[in-house]
Amino acid sequence: MATANVAAAILVTILVTYSVSAAASVADDAYPSPFIPTLTPCNLDEGISLSPVRKEVYDDGHIFDISHRYHTEMPSWGSDDGLGQFLGLPASMKNGSLANNSEMKMPTHTGIHVDAPVHVVLLKDPKNINKLFSLVKMLARKMNPQFIYLMPFLPSVIVSSQNSAYPPLYGDDKDSCGSIGSTLIPPRKEVYGNGRIYDITHRITSGTPSGISEDGIGDEYLKLHESMKNRSDYNFSVIKLPAHSGTHVDAPGHMFQNYYEAGFDIDSLDLEVLSGPALLVDVPRDKNITAEVMKSLHVPRGVRRVLFRTLNTDRRLMWKKQFDTSYVGFMKDGAQWLKDNTDIQIVGIDYLSVAAYDDLIPSHLVFLESREIILVEGLKLEDIEAGIYNVHCLPLRLLGAEGSPIRCILIK
Repeated sequence: MATANVAAAILVTILVTYSVSAAASVADDAYPSPFIPTLTPCNLDEGISLSPVRKEVYDDGHIFDISHRYHTEMPSWGSDDGLGQFLGLPASMKNGSLANNSEMKMPTHTGIHVDAPVHVVLLKDPKNINKLFSLVKMLARKMNPQFIYLMPFLPSVIVSSQNSAYPPLYGDDKDSCGSIGSTLIPPRKEVYGNGRIYDITHRITSGTPSGISEDGIGDEYLKLHESMKNRSDYNFSVIKLPAHSGTHVDAPGHMFQNYYEAGFDIDSLDLEVLSGPALLVDVPRDKNITAEVMKSLHVPRGVRRVLFRTLNTDRRLMWKKQFDTSYVGFMKDGAQWLKDNTDIQIVGIDYLSVAAYDDLIPSHLVFLESREIILVEGLKLEDIEAGIYNVHCLPLRLLGAEGSPIRCILIK
């Protein structure tokens, strides 16, 4: 049995190292390219200015970012002045806060976005079908002429899809909730593709925990600005959300004011680092992540992305709206050991902060100072076997934001 375990460990090391070696040709920085390798925050004030690199294509042309960057002049439905001021900074290091914490507020149908069926109509009502055709005609008048020729084919393409855009057809799956009488209940799943895809993002609700509130983010995070109940032609929401709520990602400007002012924001993070082979590990449940704990995990060199499952998952802390300071996280020595002795560039954890509360600032500073490590926090890691997966974590392209909600999935 011992021989088998050793062989398995060697195999895991070979598989992980080989799988990441193909991606290792890009710069090691968590940003698209290293800026000035010898520069540290200590000498940023010595007359040298830094500017983050903003890319659209990553990993030697293998990854294309087809999302638009959010900025004040981005077009917004119904507005003649664009999106406007969508990002505020309620907590600022310039004003004495220990960290920069942004808050975003924007219409949900701004920039690259997705519509749910309830946005426009319920197609079972003939009157609503007429509304749909009216809307299509209105859109056609505004579209590029070449695209209009494609419109007759779009419904057939959608209908010919093997599966619904929702996990099962309503009522066809015993786990989908189906329908109750004439009432439809949408299916909500955590696992897709017959167990191949895991959604490791927490659902955002009024009870989603936030480090700046004891009562979660509250009901104000989503407001229906236009309502079909009030005779509007469509439903149209506005979202207001602290950038570090729920499952999210940190940029260096979260804890370093000079990086914040230089523009090292979410939009400058490297998507190649945020996508690729990852190792999900279980942390001993009786302590924070110290240097000793890191040594005991035996994370091999070459592994660039590690998701740490801790007691936080067992205690279901992310399901509780009240912020809990007793969560498990990295102590400063654990963060330093990881930085000095591994090749990890993504540190993922299952609560709102990778840093233990007692070392909240010191651990963050260790991780973020070099700009070589991206922190993904608030992951949903229950009921998933430890092991190797492909992880894909995509933040919003929020220009100027030091944090962003993020959608993360694991693929076997």
